[in-house]
Amino acid sequence: MGRSYRLSVKSPETMVELGTQLGKNMFHEAVLGLSGPLGAGKTTLARGIAKGLGIDAGYVVSSPTYTLMQSYPCAMGELHHLDLYRITGPEDLESTGYRDHLGGKTFLVVEWPEREPSVLPHENLVVVIEYRGEGREVRLVPSGGPYDELVKKILERFHDALIR
Repeated sequence: MGRSYRLSVKSPETMVELGTQLGKNMFHEAVLGLSGPLGAGKTTLARGIAKGLGIDAGYVVSSPTYTLMQSYPCAMGELHHLDLYRITGPEDLESTGYRDHLGGKTFLVVEWPEREPSVLPHENLVVVIEYRGEGREVRLVPSGGPYDELVKKILERFHDALIR
């Protein structure tokens, strides 16, 4: 893992805005991992990402904990949202068929990627969300050139939230 960048996020609305900016700046075939304890804001961030990608009207992003994967049509392509909380190994991951939905104008957001690290390609962005008092600390950990550029754009927008 390369360098990480920490942001202070003080409200769910700011978490959605962070996700929106990630979505607006994502590139096709991008893979983001969202890590953190239960209730930290992973699905809230995913909602913002979908918003930034231009999720089609009528779709509501919810946690796919029981379905494992949900897909959403968006203006910029198709968002695939995986939740690995309930998987027990690589076989469970493969049973989702997520690989069949990759490539082209797709985006993959994975909650709990640490449950099956093989889901993340060598180049990716992991977003770690941790409780900090009433707010959250969000750590952005890019791996690979395009993800470094994505984080650079986010840091420009959220400069005041950067924890030094």
